[in-house]
Amino acid sequence: MKVSRTNALDEITMAVSFAEAAGDISLIYGDAGLGKTFSLKEYVRSHPDTVYVELKDCDKSTKGVCEKILACIGKEQQGLDRLLVDSIIEFLRNSPRLIIIDEAQHLSLRALENIRAINDATETGVVLCGNPTVYDRMHGRGQAHFAQLYSRIGIRRHIMEPSLEDVASIFEAYDLDKESVLYLHKLALQRGGIRNCVKVLNIALQLRASEKEPLNIEHLQAAYRLRNGEQ
Repeated sequence: MKVSRTNALDEITMAVSFAEAAGDISLIYGDAGLGKTFSLKEYVRSHPDTVYVELKDCDKSTKGVCEKILACIGKEQQGLDRLLVDSIIEFLRNSPRLIIIDEAQHLSLRALENIRAINDATETGVVLCGNPTVYDRMHGRGQAHFAQLYSRIGIRRHIMEPSLEDVASIFEAYDLDKESVLYLHKLALQRGGIRNCVKVLNIALQLRASEKEPLNIEHLQAAYRLRNGEQ
């Protein structure tokens, strides 16, 4: 899919660029399907030295996230948390580079504190990105043990629902009429956001009689029904 400028992409690129330039921590959060991971991966494509890790729930510990970071930089290692953290610090002092942690809502408090410690020791930029849970946990609702962690965040960006202009820009390459763009925007405001739109559009492309047939709202509506088991 063609990469288009959207509010989300611009917001995320700004936050990531700030973290890298300032050696600070950026926090990016928003609901699923708004293009956060897509935007981060676009940044990594143009900045291949970036350390990008995408977490699962099983990676929430210091050991889990550090092992993924070390694997990404080609220094696969296991052992005590302290040794893993020290290995990352040593590497970054010799070879500074940005760290992006996607799905950061999975991180435990101890893991978050060790990520902060890595940032403190190396002044390496760190981006934490996830769903709104990551903001709630970092904010800590005023709890004292979160105060130092929260105060270390340089920039916080809340990624919001896509605008009609965003949707038109994302799907510009498909030469859709206004009715189809409005329909996709309606889908983008539902659960799944832009991700849902992309899946519907990919199905719709298969429903056309030929590649020469223009994509229209009937194709999109039929694709939506197929995706949701309505036909």
